[in-house]
Amino acid sequence: MACFTAPLAQALVVTAAKSARKDKVANSRNPFVRRLGWLQKMLFGGSFLLAIEHVWHGEITWRYPFLTAVKDGDTAGMLHEIATLGVAMAALITLVWVGMVLVSSAVERRAAAQEG
Repeated sequence: MACFTAPLAQALVVTAAKSARKDKVANSRNPFVRRLGWLQKMLFGGSFLLAIEHVWHGEITWRYPFLTAVKDGDTAGMLHEIATLGVAMAALITLVWVGMVLVSSAVERRAAAQEG
């Protein structure tokens, strides 16, 4: 239905935070701040693929109200799906990103230790 809207909303928040502090992000020593672009791309990419899947299955149309759940009167079911599946997907994407940042930071530290 509309589970892709939760990761999309998170992607928009990450984009706003990143662009508001663009100078601080580029020069930060914090690896999580420096790698916000990864999270942004993962969230937008996942949301885009989910939206395509929903269009493919006819859950999103090109005519108002766009979401067939709203047209069919199942708004409560749609909101429940966003709150459960959508938030869970956004959290999982964020956890994967945290793992990626931790692994890349460990690899960078190991390479720096071997150099000098």
